[in-house]
Amino acid sequence: MILEDISRTLYALPSGVVVERRQPVCRPVLIAVVGAVLLVVNFLLVDDKSGAMGMSLMVAGIAMLLYGVIVAITRLTSDKREPYHTPTKRYMHTKERYYDREHLVALQKAVARDDSAGIEALPAGNVAAITLIECYSHDRSIVAYAIYEYVNFDYMLIGEVKLIVRG
Repeated sequence: MILEDISRTLYALPSGVVVERRQPVCRPVLIAVVGAVLLVVNFLLVDDKSGAMGMSLMVAGIAMLLYGVIVAITRLTSDKREPYHTPTKRYMHTKERYYDREHLVALQKAVARDDSAGIEALPAGNVAAITLIECYSHDRSIVAYAIYEYVNFDYMLIGEVKLIVRG
């Protein structure tokens, strides 16, 4: 997976600043409960079952119930873990950008200088010839960049992962 290099670098930070955690199941369970409540309200309190109110409550309730159950089961059975920034108590954000090969040198220079304005100024493309992965904490105290080139049906890391720790 393309995020493994950045994740390994972030987990190597001292004092457990970034740890790997599974996404919690409380939100999907809450969505499922709200969906079930909507279904109960529809069947107990709405008299006109052929009306728009009854149908909209039923559709919304079924959709929320199914979404919540499916996401909760997926999160409980999955081994997928994501970087979690312990000081802010939030998961790290990840952003992918695609560039043409002609912008590789300018992109490398901007990443080396930690020039986010320079990175934003580069014209992004739709083809993943060069891919920039940026993983950052909510307060941007930790930012990690990795540049990949798509060669021979695989993403190859160009250079090393650039890690910036502020504060």
